[in-house]
Amino acid sequence: MMKNRVVWIFLLLLTGCAGNNGYVIKGLITNNSIPIDSGTVYIFNGDMSHADTTTIEQGRFVFKGRIETPDIYFIMVEGSRAFSQFFLENDRFSLTASLDKNMNDIEITGGENQKLYNLESEREREISKKYNFESLNIEYQNPETSQVRKDEIFEVFSKIKKEIGEYKSELMDKNPTSYFTLKHLLTNVDGMSFEEAEKRLSVFTSDERFVHNKDVDAISLAITQLKLIQPGMQAPDFTTPDRDGNPIAFSDIYKANKITLLDFWASWCAPCRKVHPALKEIYEEYHKKGLEIFAVSFDNSRDKWLEAIEEDGLPWLHVSDIKYWNTASRDLYQVTYVPQYILVDSKGIILKRKLTEPEIEQFLSEQF
Repeated sequence: MMKNRVVWIFLLLLTGCAGNNGYVIKGLITNNSIPIDSGTVYIFNGDMSHADTTTIEQGRFVFKGRIETPDIYFIMVEGSRAFSQFFLENDRFSLTASLDKNMNDIEITGGENQKLYNLESEREREISKKYNFESLNIEYQNPETSQVRKDEIFEVFSKIKKEIGEYKSELMDKNPTSYFTLKHLLTNVDGMSFEEAEKRLSVFTSDERFVHNKDVDAISLAITQLKLIQPGMQAPDFTTPDRDGNPIAFSDIYKANKITLLDFWASWCAPCRKVHPALKEIYEEYHKKGLEIFAVSFDNSRDKWLEAIEEDGLPWLHVSDIKYWNTASRDLYQVTYVPQYILVDSKGIILKRKLTEPEIEQFLSEQF
């Protein structure tokens, strides 16, 4: 009898251990504080190589599965255009969110990497609140705000960015081989010195767990490519179809102008569209003096791309191969976000990279 009991306990423990080999996500979705009756929830990773759906019953849902390595995932509810990001790994997760708040109040707990992600998000909120970021951003976007005041606000934005960056570095230092650190290195490698990026990468390349890891390989490639596109280097050439389907070479454009602004954007990118009025003012002031804007869109819909150009009244040159993030120029210039701007001269020499709208204005005023 005792022997049978020992076997039973052993099998129970074994079953429990097997359950830990995958992930379980238990969630609650509400609308105006009331659990929604039904619906569908989606989770997917960045390249859609792993996606799953489940149904909602009385506000609750459950996902069960297994992934090979921890990764950034997105969660979305049917009927809502809002989605949220989280760090999925083989662990247990709890999630709550409200549709009436566009899932901006989402809370996700579980997993070591999500814990770090939550710490980072909480510190970002604290720093933004300390400097009253939301109010300052509204003031900065107001057309009546003077340039002097905008410059003052921009200095505050720089402080916010610096403090958030310092905290991220602190988390990465304390967790050097976490997937949280690996993802940050992948998305922020362009914001680090080559010395720091290579030092952080070496920790992963010397760890057997990360042999053949796609993110490690991507970071190594990014560092190599970034060294080729620093100010003073020759801008990589590429050819992309314009609105009429005609192939346009970037080199043909910069050779014909004193300075060319390479603009990476997309119709679905709200920050891109928000800066268009300021870009139009810059274009109107400097185009006759030798400025051209060469806009490369990361759109996946030709109709929406053309519609955005028309709606925003953008008079400069536009190209797109309608390949979303798979456009060839993305890898050449290591574009990990949009909008992103690069200035080159008539010989194709890179003058400035990753500028903000005020920095573009300041640089052009000096050049012209």
